[in-house]
Amino acid sequence: MNRELPSRGEIWLANLSPTRGREQSGFRPCLVISVDQFNHGPAELVIVVPLTSKNKSIPLHVKISGEQTGLDVTSYIKTEDLRSVSRNRLEKKIGQVSEEVLLEVLDRIKILLNIT
Repeated sequence: MNRELPSRGEIWLANLSPTRGREQSGFRPCLVISVDQFNHGPAELVIVVPLTSKNKSIPLHVKISGEQTGLDVTSYIKTEDLRSVSRNRLEKKIGQVSEEVLLEVLDRIKILLNIT
């Protein structure tokens, strides 16, 4: 288990298995989107959205460069796949997104959930 606490806007390698149906599975890079008060709190949970390297032209996806993700390839943040996971699933911090990208992700989630 990693002892470093995750913070909003960071990208972590997370073990998302086991899953069901079409949920993203395996070891995946994930963007932490929950606020730090929650991330560092007693629930020991974080809310994340996984990344994929596959461009499926889904309007809710947010494209980011490999430089931001800590990966070698351009990735797409899957805002439609947000989930709450145990901090124990987070293995290693690998990157961080800009405030601009984080705001774009949050805007897409607002669209998804019809939050004004």
